[in-house]
Amino acid sequence: MIPKLFEIGPFPVHSFGLMMVLCFFSAWRRLELSLEARGYDTEHAEPLIFWGAVGGILGARVLFVLSNLDTFAADPISAIFSSAGFTFYGGFIGGSLATTVYLKRNNLPFFKLLDVIAPCLALGYAVGRIGCQLAGDGDYGKQCSELWCISYEYGAAPSSPGLLMHPTPVYESIASFIIAYILVKLSDGLVNRPGRLFGIYLILMSIERFLVEFIRIEPIVGESLTQAQIIAAWLSLIGLGLVLFARTTQSNKA
Repeated sequence: MIPKLFEIGPFPVHSFGLMMVLCFFSAWRRLELSLEARGYDTEHAEPLIFWGAVGGILGARVLFVLSNLDTFAADPISAIFSSAGFTFYGGFIGGSLATTVYLKRNNLPFFKLLDVIAPCLALGYAVGRIGCQLAGDGDYGKQCSELWCISYEYGAAPSSPGLLMHPTPVYESIASFIIAYILVKLSDGLVNRPGRLFGIYLILMSIERFLVEFIRIEPIVGESLTQAQIIAAWLSLIGLGLVLFARTTQSNKA
């Protein structure tokens, strides 16, 4: 694990922070390419990524606080302003709300732009999970003995010395790169079915997260499932609804 890469004078450069920058940059570049391919103004890429990032960071922190009220009660300042303590689905919800506001205010076609954004989200998540792996920030999985398992004892949230854990950030990063590739390949064929590509994104990413949760160290909150699995199940249903809605829209136009 390499939580801190190097220092520039008195300022440390952390691997997680650097990968977050690369996460947003890669998503921004992918969004520019997708907007250009669809004939939209590429100037929308920067504000979409900016407001998505702002909403995502706020949402990730809010859901973390709501999920850890005991930690918040013990030390509210640290719970709010710590560099650790973010949840993906909180970020996804917050970023989605901020992006929706931007699309509506600029009178952009909502479902068509969601399809443009979908591969960018998968790509950004893939890059961001590399940061989690480098930082060893507690997103790793349960103890295991396979050849590819890793010790996180020197991570930002260290595991017990000598224990090998599932490198779940690596699993998620690989899966998300594959999903991003699939979405890019599907995008041309679904251009006349607005909303369907984003629905496929929701389904694929939800399946990925639902499965990986079985080997992550997460508390069970209901029906033998983690909080992330419950949210993933709901998002997959929303994704299925978008796929069916897009299909219905297409058939009606025909």
